[in-house]
Amino acid sequence: MAIRVAQIGTGNVGAHALTALITNPDFELTAVWVSSDAKAGKDAAELVGHGEPTGIVATTDLDEVLATKPQCVVYNAMADNRLMEALEDYRRILAAGVNIVGSGPVFLQWPWQVIPDEMIKPLEDAAREGNSSIYVNGIDPGFANDLLPLALAGTCQRIEQLRCMEIVNYATYDSATVMFDVMGFGKPMDEIPMLLQPGVLSIGWGSVVRQLAAGLGLELDGLEEM
Repeated sequence: MAIRVAQIGTGNVGAHALTALITNPDFELTAVWVSSDAKAGKDAAELVGHGEPTGIVATTDLDEVLATKPQCVVYNAMADNRLMEALEDYRRILAAGVNIVGSGPVFLQWPWQVIPDEMIKPLEDAAREGNSSIYVNGIDPGFANDLLPLALAGTCQRIEQLRCMEIVNYATYDSATVMFDVMGFGKPMDEIPMLLQPGVLSIGWGSVVRQLAAGLGLELDGLEEM
């Protein structure tokens, strides 16, 4: 029997996920949530250029999505610039008894000691209430700078230093929100972008450091932003 899945977000990540949900017979697409009125009312297939209509029309109303009774939600909506709204979405979905697989907010990949407990507890309570689960992952955080280094460390007899770096060519990075609003490209040189505001780097990539420490059985003295 196919798994009933709803898609949240149809951007760079969400479009790939939605295509998989449409084309893979292991899944039954129940609903699609979009962030803009321009996409609302369009068939899911039209949003990803699939061709064959699905009969599933995009909506901006999360309640309409939950009313279709999905077993799981794939959450790919932009979260970097709307953290509290995204967390509230997660809480509502979990409380409704729906499991979540998501690509953000990235700190949910390993939130402990990264964000305050009072931000984690509502999600834990909602998951218990709905008997549901949450799994957030990605490339970084989620693989390249945490899971992969831990796997490589398993081949070593002695570790003196563990250094991880992310190097990306942003020339073709297709996300104006991340490039301009988060990272500050194109802004005045004396303007401090969101990414470099105090505490943001520790939230964004603190989960990487904390997970590495947990995997290596280490207790950290703290995190420093350089």
